Amino acid sequence: MTRTRIHLSTAAVLAMLATPLAARPAPAPTSAPADLVLLHGHVIPMTGADARAEALAVRGGRIVAVGSDAQITPLRGKATQVIDLAGRTLLPGFIDAHGHITGVAQSLGLADLSPPPVGAVGDIAGLQAALRVQAKAVADGWIFGRGYDDAELAEHRHPTRQELDAVSADRPVAIIHASGHLAVLNTKALELTGQLHGAKDPAGGVIRREADGVTANGVVEEAALWQVMAGAPRPTPAQALAQLRTAQDIYASNGLTTAQDGATSPEGWALLQGAAQAGALVLDIDALPLLNAKWPALDQLPFNQPYDHRLRVAGVKLLLDGSPQGRTAWLSHPYFVPPPGREHDYAGYPQFTDDALRGKLAEASGHKWQVYAHVNGDAAIQQYIDAIGWVAQHGPAPLVRSIAIHAQTARTDQLAAMKALDIEPSFFASHTFFWGDWHRDKVLGPQRADHISPQREAFDAGLHPTIHSDAPVTPPNVIRLIWSATTRRTRSGDILGPAERVSAYEALQEVTSNAAYEIHEEASKGTLEVGKLADLVILNGDPLTLPIEQLMTLKVSATLKEGKVIFADGTSKR
Repeated sequence: MTRTRIHLSTAAVLAMLATPLAARPAPAPTSAPADLVLLHGHVIPMTGADARAEALAVRGGRIVAVGSDAQITPLRGKATQVIDLAGRTLLPGFIDAHGHITGVAQSLGLADLSPPPVGAVGDIAGLQAALRVQAKAVADGWIFGRGYDDAELAEHRHPTRQELDAVSADRPVAIIHASGHLAVLNTKALELTGQLHGAKDPAGGVIRREADGVTANGVVEEAALWQVMAGAPRPTPAQALAQLRTAQDIYASNGLTTAQDGATSPEGWALLQGAAQAGALVLDIDALPLLNAKWPALDQLPFNQPYDHRLRVAGVKLLLDGSPQGRTAWLSHPYFVPPPGREHDYAGYPQFTDDALRGKLAEASGHKWQVYAHVNGDAAIQQYIDAIGWVAQHGPAPLVRSIAIHAQTARTDQLAAMKALDIEPSFFASHTFFWGDWHRDKVLGPQRADHISPQREAFDAGLHPTIHSDAPVTPPNVIRLIWSATTRRTRSGDILGPAERVSAYEALQEVTSNAAYEIHEEASKGTLEVGKLADLVILNGDPLTLPIEQLMTLKVSATLKEGKVIFADGTSKR
């Protein structure tokens, strides 16, 4: 995605948003003037399904009043900036319940191999063409691409190492699957990583092989992929910072004011910390150090501390299994159609033994770290539930507000167990669009696919579910998340599990108030109330009055962080 960054004064950006207000003397303010007022809008404060207002006032980066135009207008002073919403909709800034902002930044330097509607690659020939363009742009070393999807390629399979050799036999080529949990390497890359002939599968990973059972066919899964990424070339510090700036622009253009880095590596933490200290963060970023990674001194990170220059360590991340669309997630029953070379009873695989997981969770409990665990398959979800239950009985203390990330195949009984153990689910809601047909026909079969991302049941169980895009797996498009949560439309137009649809208001809760709750920030974010941060998003229409099938027509007009415009009408403001 390419965006032109335009540096504008705050007054210029506000002028782009504003329409002239009727000239009239402002009533005497009832208290100190506001820094900013937003008038004449449809304000949805997210404090109740029927709560509405027309206007809002901001002072010192926080909300000082929400009400009617008549109530807010007297807060205008001579220096007050004014945005005329002109009937547009004002909501709390959207919160990224799970994503990887440093991953979005890193992906900007790679060939985009995504299928429509994200990219343009529809077959292996198109994939090869995109990689050849990348090879010319990067004169030497590795050729990297990301986002290819065997579910959407015309061939309905992964490319082979020989097909990547056709791009370059002399340079290593690696392409990352849309899920981020698999990759394909050419022969040179397999040689460099020691995986071409006779290498053992690493713990928690698989090297897929050719008919001889020895030679790698190019596809690597999970831990075998991490070995590749560890040796991949890195951008310079200046390039990495520039990419992070652009990633923030992309998030802001989608109405997001709080982002997550949902599997922070030591290298990623250094980038975020450097950016924070340089004043380069315009969004709040919640970092989740990956416990699967090797940290020299994890307990020295600033856990349980407030934001420092818009950066905080919000908890720790664990990966318990893989990807359902890549068929590496750990299920309790076999895949509907197993991947090539797998037996009929194949059901994926775990990343931790039970004892190892208990140890990690007990460590988190002892440090009072919030835990965010990637759990796609119901077997992984059950392992997580059981281990949290064990910690409650045998650990230093019960874990508080643990998060089950993705929870794609969560069963009804597991949602009840989550409620009992203070576990909150965060669902990858747009999976129903991007991979719903694939899940129905190849991954889970019709019955299990209908129950994927069971948001309706989660609400009914008394949980605080959220929805996320898992960027860069899919773009951080919050409007698509809301549309997917309410319609559950697939690419083919099917409705996957209509009983699990939620209302538009509930979908908005999942990206505002519920999202704030899950990250322990409900006191300062998620609703438009006096005293909370003025993190705001302006939409060109009202998601609560539009028919749900038209929600994808909504556009973000502007995004404000603590009352300052960071995105407006196609431009970003720094």
